Amino acid sequence: MKKIRTLVIVGLCMLIALPALFASGSSEESGKQRIEVFTRFSDGATKTYFDEVAASFMAENPDIEIVLSSANNANYKQEINVRLASNSSPDIYFAWSGVYARNFVDGGRALDLTDYLMADDGEWYNSFITNQFETFTFGERIYGIPLMMDGKAFYYNQDIFDELGLEVPENWDEFIAVLDVLKGSGYIPISLGNIEDWATGHYMTTLNQRVVPADTLAADYALEGDFTAPEYVTALEYLEKLVPYFTPEFNSVTYDAGINDFISGKAAIYYEQFNQVQYIMPAEFNWSWFDFPDIEGAAGDQNALTGSPQGLMVSSTTKYPEACIKFLKYLTNFENSEKLVAEAQMFSCVDGAINENSANEKMSLMAETIKNAPTINPWFDNATDSEVVTTYQASIQAMVGGAKTAEEVMADVQAKVAQVKAEM
Repeated sequence: MKKIRTLVIVGLCMLIALPALFASGSSEESGKQRIEVFTRFSDGATKTYFDEVAASFMAENPDIEIVLSSANNANYKQEINVRLASNSSPDIYFAWSGVYARNFVDGGRALDLTDYLMADDGEWYNSFITNQFETFTFGERIYGIPLMMDGKAFYYNQDIFDELGLEVPENWDEFIAVLDVLKGSGYIPISLGNIEDWATGHYMTTLNQRVVPADTLAADYALEGDFTAPEYVTALEYLEKLVPYFTPEFNSVTYDAGINDFISGKAAIYYEQFNQVQYIMPAEFNWSWFDFPDIEGAAGDQNALTGSPQGLMVSSTTKYPEACIKFLKYLTNFENSEKLVAEAQMFSCVDGAINENSANEKMSLMAETIKNAPTINPWFDNATDSEVVTTYQASIQAMVGGAKTAEEVMADVQAKVAQVKAEM
């Protein structure tokens, strides 16, 4: 039986510290069905959205109490692992899709939602952009409700491009030529905060997809291969070529500082998710975006869009599955899905929720980019084993900092893959 590493309790002291109020169940005093919803939205417009939707749901359903709890994005993965491995599991919890969600399914921690979605001739299921269920589907059963879809692209400062007479690059050589001009102009060519190593991990998500043959990549991510294809080293070497153009000392720069350098006009380009567009909106310059440039002659897929839906799963141990489903249906009804777009600038997975009433033209175009992508290339940390990802990303961070070679990175990865497979 496969060892479910993501559900290991990482610290007894953390488990003891979990507040008693997180325990799911009924409130003896009120007689209500008490549902805890645990997310990574601890502040900002998305938290406000959940607060308001929960309040309106409880007003319409006085027999159900929704208790919202959260961890910040940096701590969420660790905290949900602890919660799900204990007797304090939330009833509904946020999840990234792909392998990340599958680990919860394999560990018996996720409720099968297929029959709920397909009830009434699939009315609820068909209200979504249905391809967003793919990375929450395992063994032809659906275990997650896709809340927001996403993609990743290079945002760029159009005013700087106009000032320097630059055109949007379509291939790698054109991209490097643009970066050379930007570097010579005094602007930071590409803003990057990599103190958390997932940032360069996202670059490798796309570079692996562009450079490594698709069948090799799929087999290796599924741990059916051993990551020995020479194209992995080539992909890392492409990342090394970008190092001179990144923010100086980027391994010591925070994610927020990376955003701020772009928003303030210090940096001309920033690689970011569409669902983070709310942080780009305040910019006082004209901005747009372009896809990661093609690498001509490379063996990988040049057309896939890097991205993956995020959503909500239901604990297999909840006492009130019907109440959980009732809340999830309410949360994803058309009105509340429009609200998610309009007020939190998130790209709802509900079909039609992104429209002229809820989104501006740029958001609508981004949504079409995601919907029309021929294939979606999931984030690296959603695509393969978590221990492999941890080793890979840490080694990448060391490489771009000058402490490892591309060959040494892949040697680290291959050793970890062999260890993980031996433990299966």
